[in-house]
Amino acid sequence: MSDKQYFYDQLDEDIKNILLAQIRNVWTHHSTSLEGNSLTLGETDFILEEGLTIQGKPLQDHNEIFGHAKAIERIYGLLSTSENITKQDLFQLHETVLTERVLDIYQPVGKWKVQSNFTNYTDKDNK
Repeated sequence: MSDKQYFYDQLDEDIKNILLAQIRNVWTHHSTSLEGNSLTLGETDFILEEGLTIQGKPLQDHNEIFGHAKAIERIYGLLSTSENITKQDLFQLHETVLTERVLDIYQPVGKWKVQSNFTNYTDKDNK
C-alpha cells in the first residue's frame, strides 16, 4: 500500500462521505444525461439517496443511474485499496455500469470492443 493522499484526507468522516456522494451524484447525472437519460440532477440525487423511483420516468433511466453510481463507488474503492488498476478492474467497471445486457460481438460487455468509435456529420440539409 502506498502513502496516497487525497484532497479530502483532512476532512471529518461525515463531511468526506457527503462530499463523495455529491461528486458521485453530479458525475452520474452528467454522464448519463450525455447518453440521453431524462432524469434531472435533483431526481438523480433523490434516486441515489432514497433508493426510490420517479413516477413517469423510464425504468431504464433509473437502472442507468444505479449502474453508473455503483461503478463510481467501485472506483472509490479501487483508489483507496489498489496500487494499480488492472485490465480486469476496467472490465468489471464496464460490467457494473452496463445494466442492459445486450449480446453484441462488436461491443462485448466486460471485454475490449472490436469496433471503432465514430461520429456522423450531417449538414443543414441532413446530407
